[in-house]
Amino acid sequence: MNPQIKIINNIGNTITVPNELGVKVFTYLSSNIAAGVLAIPVDNTSDFTDGSSILLLVSSVGAENSEIVTSTSNTINSLVTFATTMAHNRGDIVSEIKWDQIVVSKSATIDGAYTPLAIQTIFTTQQNTVVEDSAGSGTDYYKIQWKNSLTGLLSDFSTAISVDAYPENSVNSVIAPVLRAMGVSEEDPKITSEFTISAIDDARKFTTAKLYGIRHAWQQEFEFPIKLLAGNNFVDLPTDIDFIETDQSLLAVRFTIDNILTPYNLRYIDKRTWNQTSFSVTGGTTTVAALTGATDITLDSNGDFPDSAAGVAYVATTAYTQEIMQIAYTSINITTNQLLGVTGITRDIPLGTRVWSRPTISQPIYYTVYDDKLYFDRLIPDAMQGNNVYIDYYKKVGEVTSLSQELPEHYREIYKWYLRYAIKYRKDNDITSDDPDLVKFNSLVDALFNNLYTGQSTTIITN
Repeated sequence: MNPQIKIINNIGNTITVPNELGVKVFTYLSSNIAAGVLAIPVDNTSDFTDGSSILLLVSSVGAENSEIVTSTSNTINSLVTFATTMAHNRGDIVSEIKWDQIVVSKSATIDGAYTPLAIQTIFTTQQNTVVEDSAGSGTDYYKIQWKNSLTGLLSDFSTAISVDAYPENSVNSVIAPVLRAMGVSEEDPKITSEFTISAIDDARKFTTAKLYGIRHAWQQEFEFPIKLLAGNNFVDLPTDIDFIETDQSLLAVRFTIDNILTPYNLRYIDKRTWNQTSFSVTGGTTTVAALTGATDITLDSNGDFPDSAAGVAYVATTAYTQEIMQIAYTSINITTNQLLGVTGITRDIPLGTRVWSRPTISQPIYYTVYDDKLYFDRLIPDAMQGNNVYIDYYKKVGEVTSLSQELPEHYREIYKWYLRYAIKYRKDNDITSDDPDLVKFNSLVDALFNNLYTGQSTTIITN
């Protein structure tokens, strides 16, 4: 979890944490109940966890009569609990929740050891839970965990945060001035941190779509190393690359060692051309693991292996300590996609391993891109096992998820106008698209598009 924690340094530190209880399922009260009841009548409990004690939230977070109780058992229309402390009305929501406590841990440095400072039961009658650290300073760091007091289950740590945790180009640097200018209260149940972050994410996605095909310097990633496995003809592309079907976001691919020419730049070819030039890269993929000494191999297809006589196959490596394994077979079974009478299997062959028929094994010259992989025209030889192929690429624009997240784009200030509109629309959805703040935002995006600097730091992609 990455809660939008706020820390105020005055006399000590005040740590404000949004209430996140991990609601699993919910139902509704079927009749009014007084304080102190031991059975809560509800519409339906069929989706609630049965057979063990569970945590229940009665009424909504922020309601004056909101409370957490423990249910020990249930029937189809009733939850048996320890006594409630407040009265509740028919139609109030009843939720099974995962967490009822917040654990705050503290460290003097961002990467130091974090020591538990407090375990605080969540303030369900408020939107946030507040923990005071009377000895806290402006340089302390905190991490948050959620806890289930019944089971002892703890969530992972949140990201570290301090009084000065928000960098100058953070999401918070865009949001905070707007909230102050519009007089939005921190306790406003509609204008939460989650809402404002989502609005900035929407503004960013809109701007990115408007500028589609234009790559900026802040999206560039140079000299990204990908380690090679011998006997394979592909590597996985980074998960943050902007486009995975062609080289649209790939600037260059090269080897930098063990070459007469260093660096050696590979040439891109489209998939159709790759299909025509890489005809020798044929074979199948194992659909069943084969153990050391096995006498048959099952593939997804063995149609590329000659069926007229015995043959030789080549097994790709699956670890950097291995070499390409050459095996022999006496026949194939077209129906079962098996190589039969196999000899030479000297290591276990995992499911999904490539097995090749008459391949070209040498340093690649060409590459193509599709299905989130970079494919070579030849198999990587043993001599290049564990070497890096280096790529330069453009990263995709990530989702906005945190107040402390940095926005590297220089034009981030224009998001403020969209946020102003989003806040007004959140409070009154009758506001139309001619709202002056939305019009201003659109005009700034258009101006950005029409006045792009197209020198070295920006590349316009036209295909």
